[in-house]
Amino acid sequence: MSEQSVDILWVLFSAVLVALMQPGFTALEAGSTRAKNSISTAIKNLSDFLIAFLIFVFFGASLMLGNSIGGWLGWQPMFFYHNSLTGLTLVLFHAMFASTAVTIISGAIAERTKYVAYLMIALIVSLLIYPLQAHWIWHESGWLAQMGFIDFAGATVVHSVGGWAALAAILIIGPRIGRFDDDAQSNRFEQANLAQSALGVFLIWLGWIGFNGGSVLALNSLTGQVILNTMIAGAMGGISGLVVSRLLTGYYQVNAIMYGILAGLVAITASAHLASPYSALIIGILGYLAYLSGQQILIKFRIDDAIEAVPVHLFAGIAGTLAIPFLQSDNEMVKQFEIQLIGIISVGLLSFLVTFCALWLINRIMPLRVSETNEILGLNITEHQASTSMFDLAHAMNAQAKSQDFSKRILVEPYSDASVIAAYYNNVTQSFNQISSEKETLIAETVHMANYDLLTGLAKRRLLVNELDKSLLRLQRKAQTNALFFIDLDGFKNINDVYGHDAGDFVLKEAAQHIQNAIRKIDLASRFGGDEFVLLLEDIQNDSYAATVADKIITAMQVPIDLNCGATVKISASIGLTLFDNKCRCSVDDLLKRADQAMYTAKKRGKGQWVID
Repeated sequence: MSEQSVDILWVLFSAVLVALMQPGFTALEAGSTRAKNSISTAIKNLSDFLIAFLIFVFFGASLMLGNSIGGWLGWQPMFFYHNSLTGLTLVLFHAMFASTAVTIISGAIAERTKYVAYLMIALIVSLLIYPLQAHWIWHESGWLAQMGFIDFAGATVVHSVGGWAALAAILIIGPRIGRFDDDAQSNRFEQANLAQSALGVFLIWLGWIGFNGGSVLALNSLTGQVILNTMIAGAMGGISGLVVSRLLTGYYQVNAIMYGILAGLVAITASAHLASPYSALIIGILGYLAYLSGQQILIKFRIDDAIEAVPVHLFAGIAGTLAIPFLQSDNEMVKQFEIQLIGIISVGLLSFLVTFCALWLINRIMPLRVSETNEILGLNITEHQASTSMFDLAHAMNAQAKSQDFSKRILVEPYSDASVIAAYYNNVTQSFNQISSEKETLIAETVHMANYDLLTGLAKRRLLVNELDKSLLRLQRKAQTNALFFIDLDGFKNINDVYGHDAGDFVLKEAAQHIQNAIRKIDLASRFGGDEFVLLLEDIQNDSYAATVADKIITAMQVPIDLNCGATVKISASIGLTLFDNKCRCSVDDLLKRADQAMYTAKKRGKGQWVID
């Protein structure tokens, strides 16, 4: 590596760019797996970086960069590079490469692997595999380097190693539950967030500038050529995915585009220093085709790779490494091809066999895979206690069912979605422990609390929406005219601000009473939210009846209200009114929107009046 300050600075900056690939892989993998496992996938990415970095700076650097022992293994005392800026820079740069090789595995075996098991896999690869084969290829005395094997930035050293190890782990651990059920060999699971995955690909692509550009170990014209070739191959891989997915499926498949970009980047990594812009285009296409072939092979043999890491990194890495002979002019093509093949096979045997044997042995002692129950529930909860209120509720209900003890109330996070269900459940279990007459009373009270506002006694929004939906269904059987009122109190906020919320509550109850007095007993009045009320009047005599009701409400609201504090306040009401009959082809949301818009029109016209839609 050059001793020039600008070159050292460039390699350090490239190391930062390569480190940026880690959040990219995290986003890609968390977004491409199911939501119930996204946290587990992300924390595994973070953890493997911790392990790979520490292992490399303590031991891996000595094994990879130390004095060679017969071309097979390097060794120097730990931190031999500590007093050299050039040495420090090189070690930090390669530490990022080591962490990249390890993180490739996490996505492939996601959604069914124990957290501790994955930490062991990261340890095996970062300590026993990556430094050894990197010494063979990138150390000047390494036996593959001496033979003439070429891998510029790690299509084999990094990506194929991660791919081989991932393949071994997948074969030991097996496919996810349901992945290949019912002979449907292309079953796919819902992905948590493809937009997040696309962001991850962008971050990885940006990091690849440092991955390949930094591998020049200097800042010169070759660096620019390498970066240009890298960008061209990645773009062409993505374009290939876009075109081929359209031709094969009739759609522009997001996964094909994303993984096409990554496959093109992997393929060019071996030869970015040798390729021309034209050959970079071809290598980008080659990378995508290698990925596509690998994808189909894995599906055929029912090998479950959760994020298609093996097709991207192993197959495209091999393809890119084998493209080297066709880009050289100073060596015999056949001879160089043989050398490249020997290197691929040697690294493949080391990576696959060591990983497979180690995991087979560990799996005999401690299963690498989570239980079927934990896999179904999701690793977010079972591995990391990243619980949800719904899961807490289900767990508590299941515990009560097993113990047959319903005397205690279930407590969940208040104001969560599960709290409403928990309230119902608690009321049910409470009534279960009382005599039959008390049961009926409590159930009725529970239903009333769920459907009616405690302050005003009017129906809640949910009950209104349900009744409005039923009203639309009844119109299909019976011709009649219905009316929907959307009422908003004018000046209510000022009362709250000046006299306090107790006064505001008093005004709301008075307003609710005025509304109830203006409508029939068969009509439904609801508190829609805050100081908004919605009324449903079914089977009215004519349009003028609705107008009469609106006038009654507006007149009643204008009566001054005496507060308990001795003050007197005045409010008014703005009303939006819409009529609908059996000819209506609208939804509940449409009706509410029409009435709401009419109400806002009434406010714009000066408040204290009604407007019909």
